[in-house]
Amino acid sequence: MGPVSAKGDLRRVARARRSGLAAQLDREAAAEAIATTVLRIVPAGARTAAYLSLPGEPPTDRLVDALLEAGHEVIVPITLADFSLEWTYAVHGAVADPARVARGTVPEGTDVLGAEALATCGLVVVPGLTVDTRGARLGQGGGCYDRALAHRRPGTPVVALLHEGEESEELLPLEAHDQLVDGFVTTTGRLVWLRGEPPG
Repeated sequence: MGPVSAKGDLRRVARARRSGLAAQLDREAAAEAIATTVLRIVPAGARTAAYLSLPGEPPTDRLVDALLEAGHEVIVPITLADFSLEWTYAVHGAVADPARVARGTVPEGTDVLGAEALATCGLVVVPGLTVDTRGARLGQGGGCYDRALAHRRPGTPVVALLHEGEESEELLPLEAHDQLVDGFVTTTGRLVWLRGEPPG
């Protein structure tokens, strides 16, 4: 079985597990725990790239607001039709629009910063279904973040958000284009650093 086929099977298992974990989640507590932990590792004054969580994902609304309240500039992605990512400025109270993500359109009047905006960030927060001990991340399969992360500055830390219990004890299939993450934060606020030392 090749890496692509193996990843498909792993995604099906991970999505089923996530559905069960999300149904039991205290969303407000999880949102606060994620925000508190990520704020501890953001370099002082750094622009941060985050994402607006979809239903079932570890919640990021409180994280984005907390970063803005702490004086950090935050950029969030817009997924285009070809599964590339554009970036725009986050605003207080922003929530993900599943329809917009599915359409891959840029709303009129949106400030688009370009893919290169990731190179201006001191921390990048990404989604994922699971992460292994090497930092290999299993995403949803579009390759958005693997392509986007190629634009970050070398050495810029990347952190995935997971539900508690989603980390992989087994090594995930790894392809040449896959970008590793440096650590992950769970919905209980637990930080696991996999590569080097955490910032902050």
